[in-house]
Amino acid sequence: MLTMYDDATLEVALKAVPASAIRDTLMRVVHDAKACDLWSLTCVLVIETGDDGAELRETLGFDPLTGPLHEPGTTFEPYWSRLERHSDHYEMLITAGNEGFAYFVLVPDNTGAALARFLAAHRPSADGS
Repeated sequence: MLTMYDDATLEVALKAVPASAIRDTLMRVVHDAKACDLWSLTCVLVIETGDDGAELRETLGFDPLTGPLHEPGTTFEPYWSRLERHSDHYEMLITAGNEGFAYFVLVPDNTGAALARFLAAHRPSADGS
């Protein structure tokens, strides 16, 4: 998993992300965060092939396949603020707290990650339902 939270970590991560739709999304997120003076409150995560979810769980502080407040035996409720489908990946926005901090999790389709399958099953329909 690539983790970006400042210009130094962004520079390192960009060397690992080839020109692609996911790189375009990454650059848009960073541009918008900087333009709104929220870059210091933003953490961008890019899931990579072979990621088993442990690092994402550790970073978020909860299992992304259940959410932070899920109780066993209850109906799943989406915990993200926004889930957007792009041509070959998902962009998930998770806000944390009241200070403006946010995680942007970019999940490529081709990673084979359980999270990509999970998001496909839970994404809203085109009419928003």
